[in-house]
Amino acid sequence: MPSSHSQLIWFFVVYFFLFLYLRMHQTNNARCVDLLWRHILSIILLGIALSVSYSRPISEYFLVRDTSLIPNILWFEYTVTRSEARNRQRKLGTKVQ
Repeated sequence: MPSSHSQLIWFFVVYFFLFLYLRMHQTNNARCVDLLWRHILSIILLGIALSVSYSRPISEYFLVRDTSLIPNILWFEYTVTRSEARNRQRKLGTKVQ
């Protein structure tokens, strides 16, 4: 899963792309400088989004913290399911093998 920082920056980058190219689409009377700054701004925004997305796993903060709890969660689900099955079998009056 991407981090919340990556999701947020990509939301804003896509929003600004759509704003720059769809909302400000008057290209028939636009000067070359106006078109150039849109492209430059788009490249800068894309670079920022890529750098945020790339820096999150490199810092290893999210990788270690997010994956260290997975075995504990799996063990919890296993024990809860097993105890619920035992309780259900006891209520039905049959023996668990």
